[in-house]
Amino acid sequence: MRKLAILLIFTVFTLSVFGQTETETVAKANDLIANKKYESAFKLLCDFDPSDEKPEIVLLKENIALNFFVTSIMHQMFSFKDLDKNENIMDYRGKNGSFEIQKFEIDKVLENLVKNFPNNCKLYKGLADFYYEVHLKYGGEWLKSDNELFKLIEANNEKVMSGNCADYLTYYVMGYITISQEKFKEGIPYLLKSIELNKDFASSYYNVAYAFLFSNERERALQYAKVSFDLYTDMSYKSDAARMVGQIYTELNDEKNALAYYELADKIDPGNYYNLKPLLYLYIKSDSPKVMETTKSFFNLAPTKPTIYNDLEEIFFSSKREDDLSAFYKEQLPVFKENENVLGNLFFYLGKNYIASDRKVAKEYFLQAKNTFRKVFDKDHQVFRAIEEGIAETEK
Repeated sequence: MRKLAILLIFTVFTLSVFGQTETETVAKANDLIANKKYESAFKLLCDFDPSDEKPEIVLLKENIALNFFVTSIMHQMFSFKDLDKNENIMDYRGKNGSFEIQKFEIDKVLENLVKNFPNNCKLYKGLADFYYEVHLKYGGEWLKSDNELFKLIEANNEKVMSGNCADYLTYYVMGYITISQEKFKEGIPYLLKSIELNKDFASSYYNVAYAFLFSNERERALQYAKVSFDLYTDMSYKSDAARMVGQIYTELNDEKNALAYYELADKIDPGNYYNLKPLLYLYIKSDSPKVMETTKSFFNLAPTKPTIYNDLEEIFFSSKREDDLSAFYKEQLPVFKENENVLGNLFFYLGKNYIASDRKVAKEYFLQAKNTFRKVFDKDHQVFRAIEEGIAETEK
């Protein structure tokens, strides 16, 4: 009797799932998604269409997979979780946990459906969206190269547009992949169309500004970059937009406004290398009292990395302020006296700074760098070759 009862319960459950219409199933799945029951929604759709034969069901499964996964393995296998209302999927994504993995090869499933429904442009959109997502997530390290992905995105989106399924994201993605291939002028019409369809999508403004900038249309670039800055709410993106505005003003020889936007970028995202470098350059050029404070912030980003020293050399030397840079390095010597890696770099770059003005002093610094770096690196490290070259220069 117990086995029979279990069988009857299972039969009732199965009939309740398969007795639903597709419309009812989609509505219930969407309700589950709205309540953050992602695993239950995905399971409901799988139970209704186990062979992935129904376009609307598959596209809704794709939506769940791309937006609400906990774990993804090359976007071919996914795990999901039902959340409480106060939880966020990012609380679990990439974290340790026990989650059921489900195979869902979105590209293959959609390509099979296209064969049966060749006039359903939503399926082409699903493919284009999928290929765009794997490009963003895996950055050229997916099962296909970025060049292959771009071709697939373009081919599928062409069918989306011709089938009248395109939305602002379709045109945005087309613009994005076009300018990513450095075809800037060709990408502009797509991005302008995206803006026409959605005037509140910041990334379309940002990318069309980028395209105009690299097409030498700086005034138009400025117009769109400012709008993107106003629209972005994510602080990282907002900082990027402010930096672009600053760059455009710099290229328009308006250093006052350039400085204002670089300062905004730095305020929004403090300690960002790409904000601090141009900001320091403008401070030095305008003889700002903030030069040394900003130099210190920039230096402290990575005081063991040659890039920082080479940048400082480029910035200070361009304004003929080599002595100020040397003075700054000397001030850092006692600060980093316990850090032999930083100390060796300071000695080495002080040596470089003094080659033109005092070769004897330069040689002394190179020798100090050599002795210090011996405590850090093996004797065949390339830094010793650079030091020997510096010493040879002082002896000419």
